Amino acid sequence: MPIADEFYLMTHDDVSGDSRLHAKAVGFGLAAALLAELCLLDLVRPAAEGVAVRNAPPPPDALAARVHGQLLAEPQLHPVRDWLTFLGLSAESDIAVRMTAAGALQLVETRRLLSVQRRYMPVSVNDAAWPTARLIGRLRRQEEMSVEDRILAGLAFATGLSTTFAWDDVRGRKLAQIIAVLDEPLRVLIAETELAVSRAVAKLT
Repeated sequence: MPIADEFYLMTHDDVSGDSRLHAKAVGFGLAAALLAELCLLDLVRPAAEGVAVRNAPPPPDALAARVHGQLLAEPQLHPVRDWLTFLGLSAESDIAVRMTAAGALQLVETRRLLSVQRRYMPVSVNDAAWPTARLIGRLRRQEEMSVEDRILAGLAFATGLSTTFAWDDVRGRKLAQIIAVLDEPLRVLIAETELAVSRAVAKLT
């Protein structure tokens, strides 16, 4: 399952599909996860001066290809935070649509008196809970982690998601060490995500 899809499951309730975080934090985190997918394909490189994109054939996944195309269409470098803001506007719905097509989510419509409520809900509660359970288990047992799991841990920390779970024994220094092993572009991406979320939260208080 793509990183952004797993992070979507982590940021939403396993049963109801409701978000566990503020919409801004979810948007920034999922936008970062989409960029991380392209990083792992060596198609983009987040850096302090902006997000560099490689002119290469698009990835097979339609959503990843669309994001890659959006970055390629820009003639100049844009800061990571600008891409997080732009992609974050639609990342949640875009990823939900991809996951629905893959059979991981289902669109449920509830008719109200004057409107229709649309909600994406997990098809399988066990599958929805697995990314979080796997990550917490590996963190607590101090097992070797894949790059993908390290990215998920970093994004959970950056968005504040780690505080919603029982991560008291794995946060702080251990989590920082896990993130520190990542390549610099991914560390920049996670740091910029944390900064974007903290600024958004500050505006709300």
